[in-house]
Amino acid sequence: MSLYTDLIEAGCEVSNWQSDLYVVKTDKAVEIFKRHGQKLSTFKSNADGRIMLEAPFQFDPFWDRRAP
Repeated sequence: MSLYTDLIEAGCEVSNWQSDLYVVKTDKAVEIFKRHGQKLSTFKSNADGRIMLEAPFQFDPFWDRRAP
């Protein structure tokens, strides 16, 4: 299961910018990131001030649309 799929199935709130995956930082999201060996890179959202986790190139729908 991919990081993206795991986050969606856990009910985490995700967003993206092109292929980069963003998720609201919660205990559940951190647990999933760690399980997938993903670095915990965070930033504060300019839109609403929430702390987000970032996973470059991990937004599956971006890649699915580009597949032949």
